Amino acid sequence: MTNYPACGYLGLTLVAASFTLFVLGAALWGFEQQVPDKSPQSTPANESPSASPSSQTQAPAPASSPSQTQNPSTGTTQQRKLNCRHPANPNTRRYGCKDEHFDKDETLTSDWDRLREKVRNFGITPTASYYSALQTNVTGGPHQMWGYVGQLTTAVDFNFEKLLKIQGMSLYVSDLWGTGSNLTANLGSVFPVNPEYAVGAYLGEMYLQQKFLNGDLTLAAGRLGANYTFAGLPVFVNYVSSGINSAPESLVANDLSFVGPPPGLEWGAQAIYNITPVVQAAAGIFNTNANSANNGNVFPLQQGNKGALVTAQLSYLGNQGPKDEGMQGQYTAGFFVDSNAFATLPLRNVSTDGNSGVFVLGQQMVYRPDGPGTTKGLTIWGAGTYSSKQSVSSMPVFGGVGCSYEGLFKQRRKDIVSVAWIYGKTSTFIPGAVAAKMLEANYQWQPTRYITVIPDFQYIWHPTGTEDAGAAVLGVQINVTF
Repeated sequence: MTNYPACGYLGLTLVAASFTLFVLGAALWGFEQQVPDKSPQSTPANESPSASPSSQTQAPAPASSPSQTQNPSTGTTQQRKLNCRHPANPNTRRYGCKDEHFDKDETLTSDWDRLREKVRNFGITPTASYYSALQTNVTGGPHQMWGYVGQLTTAVDFNFEKLLKIQGMSLYVSDLWGTGSNLTANLGSVFPVNPEYAVGAYLGEMYLQQKFLNGDLTLAAGRLGANYTFAGLPVFVNYVSSGINSAPESLVANDLSFVGPPPGLEWGAQAIYNITPVVQAAAGIFNTNANSANNGNVFPLQQGNKGALVTAQLSYLGNQGPKDEGMQGQYTAGFFVDSNAFATLPLRNVSTDGNSGVFVLGQQMVYRPDGPGTTKGLTIWGAGTYSSKQSVSSMPVFGGVGCSYEGLFKQRRKDIVSVAWIYGKTSTFIPGAVAAKMLEANYQWQPTRYITVIPDFQYIWHPTGTEDAGAAVLGVQINVTF
């Protein structure tokens, strides 16, 4: 992988953002003149462009945080949409939530003496977070070892509706700085024990976004991570292992083009359309450059690859409207098709064209003791994927179930206890193939809204997907939102 010095990397990011702004300003000047400053669909300067009653991608963005909006019928606060509960943290926020409003209590640096609010009103929203995980294999592996992973993520969103008066358009630029050691590789585990290991500076997602139909249709094009938008559930961010966070590991294991940062991503375009207030469709097409998937600083489209990855999904967003009082749920079904050439197992010395698969996922809150508008309670989830071409898919079958309980203890109403069990079948083309299985249990302690500390335990049966001894991994993860 190619790593850039910090100063050069920062300069590259700023130059890319500035150049993009210049080109867009020049190319779209004529269009700007045709868009009135105020129209029935225009957004006031102090509101998010996503504050559309019919938009299901983001929650409305009033002057106060959505988490503080009062529900007249119950007197309790309404929670954010499931996928947008962490809008201030670019490391856990998923696609579709970058326009979500967040207040100063969600960040360590607060409002920077009102500077953050001023630049956001102008049309620029900076965010930053630091993730770290210290882990050790209590049992299993060649010997006991410690691993540390740290990642600083920064992002800037440019709201062109405010900056250039182009309704519904924005530009998102992010980058990452990673440090540490690779405990997953040392164990040979098919389920990464923490989010993807990457040392050095990497460009993150960089895409131009445009909203149509009063916010119901969102298009994006640029440098994108497919697993940031597709085949994921909001509850997955409660887990430390990349076996399930942010999407089932089988999708990336079987098709590297599905990867998100770190360490890499692909050129691509995607669309999300709210068919009804509760039914959402999404589709995307992505490049298949394996070098780019392994290094976010690689930009060429073709480096021995061909074809494209096409993926689509249909989601049901239960009780996520601003006036819904039922318990929230989310259900997704989709597929992917990739026309690139894939190396065949087990030696990968011969290639064959094409791979495909399907995925089904769902989460549902089933117990909410404090009633509508509250987040305390029990959520259960399940996920499954299947790839029919075992000659190129190292994990053709994946299954997982789990649960999360928020506010288990009366004095710790925002803490979350989570348990997950996942299963990954190894391709029969690999000698000695045995299914890998993993149990994860953790406690997410939230002393403030911008810090989470997660003691975590994982036990992996047959971590390499072959006949080998199990491994127990114990560690702690810390997330800080700046």
